[in-house]
Amino acid sequence: MNSTKSVIEKLGIHKYSTKLILNKPETVHDFEDLHYDTTTKDTRYQFVFIFTFTLKDFTQQLNTIIDKNLIEDNGYLYFAYPKKKNPTYKEFIERDRLYEDLSVDEDGYVRNSQLKFSRMVSLNENFTIVGLKSLPKKPKKTDSLKNSQCVDDYIGYVEHIKEYLSRNEDSLEAYNKLTFGYQKDWARYVYSAKKIETQEKRLLEMETILGEGYKSMDLYRRKKK
Repeated sequence: MNSTKSVIEKLGIHKYSTKLILNKPETVHDFEDLHYDTTTKDTRYQFVFIFTFTLKDFTQQLNTIIDKNLIEDNGYLYFAYPKKKNPTYKEFIERDRLYEDLSVDEDGYVRNSQLKFSRMVSLNENFTIVGLKSLPKKPKKTDSLKNSQCVDDYIGYVEHIKEYLSRNEDSLEAYNKLTFGYQKDWARYVYSAKKIETQEKRLLEMETILGEGYKSMDLYRRKKK
C-alpha cells in the first residue's frame, strides 16, 4: 500500500522560511499551497527544489548552487528527475548515472561542497526526488573513531529511515513498531556504509526483511543459517 502523503508533507516544506523552486513543469501542481521564489535572488535559501531532465542540466544546476553557495547550513537541495519508463516524458535519467555524476567523496559529500546525500523519495509516477543536505563538515576523526559501529552514533539517521519508508505504509508501520534499539540498529546497518550505492542497496534489503517479519538483519541471518 503506497503512502498518500503529499510531497509537502514528505519533505516538511512548510517549515522552511526561504524557498526556491526552479523549472517546475506546468503539469506539476504539488506546490500550489506554497509561497516560493521562482528565480534566484540575492539571498541564501533553506529549501531549493529543481526539476531537471538531463544529466548535463543536472550537473550545471548543481555546480551553480555550489558556486553561489545558495543553500544555508542545514538547508536542503532537491532535484526531481524523470524516471525511466515514465508515462509522460521522453527524457529520463538513470539513477546509477546520476550517482556517478554526484561524485561524492568517502564521507558522502559532493565534490568541493558541504552538500551531502540525504534521501530519495518518489514525487509521482514521473519523477524521483534526490535530496542533498547542506551539512557543515566536522573535523576529521581519529582512525579509532572512523566507521563507528556504535549504535548511538546513528540516532539521527532513524528519521531518514522513516522518510525513506514513507513511500510504503506497510514497511513504515513495521519499522515504527520496532523498539528504538532495533530502529537504531537498522540505521547503523544502512548508514555505516560510505558509498551511496551501498546505502541504497541496504535500504532495499531492510525493506524486504521488514516485510518478511524480521526485526533486524542479525535475526534474519540467524534464521537463514
